[in-house]
Formats: sequence, structure tokens, C-alpha cells
Amino acid sequence: MTITVIEEACAVECIDEIAATPGIDVLFIGTSDLSFSLGLRGRQNEPKLHDAIKRIVDAGRRHNKFLGRPAANAEQIVEFRKQGFQMFQCMTELGLIAQGARQLLEPLGIGGIPVERKSLY
Repeated sequence: MTITVIEEACAVECIDEIAATPGIDVLFIGTSDLSFSLGLRGRQNEPKLHDAIKRIVDAGRRHNKFLGRPAANAEQIVEFRKQGFQMFQCMTELGLIAQGARQLLEPLGIGGIPVERKSLY
């Protein structure tokens, strides 16, 4: 499987040519880098970024490519799947472990602040 990462404004300008390239299976959008390339300094809720993403999605559909992008949580994955995305970059395994640990420890009053330990002796 060949994944092409689209994260530059110039790639959006050539997206049909990129999507038509034989051997490319996935168009993966690096949304943060693309936002910076568009002059948006990483802001993800800008119409200019959304328009660029739509152009990439449309080209992917025209050329029968899988679409991918980052997703921060399950709600975003559900939303992005409705837009046609099938591949997601999510948190790392360490992030998943930390999230699971928080779910267990926070109800016990153990959060992000280290707990003072009393000596057993």
C-alpha cells in the first residue's frame, strides 16, 4: 500500500495529478502542516483549510483513492467517516495507555498530580 501525505498548499493545487498517479492508494491529509502551509498557523477551523480538504476529498473520490487524516477522538472519527475518510492517525499506544489509566485512577482521586506516598514501614 502506498500512502501519499498531502500537507503543502502546492500539493492541493496539483491534487488531481497526484490522485491520478498509478500506484498511489491513499491520500492522507496532514491537516496541521497543511494549515501552516496555507498561512493559517495551525488553526483547524478555518474555511480556507476546509476548502482545501474538500478539494482533496473530491479528487480522492474521482480517482478512487482511500482518504486519511488525523483524528483526536471517536467523535471526530464518526464525523470524518461521514465525509468519506477511511484511515485515521490517532493517539499513540502510550496515549491510549494513559487514557485508560486516567479512567481507572481519576474516580479514585488519583489524577495528573503525583500522589504523596506514605512509607509502608
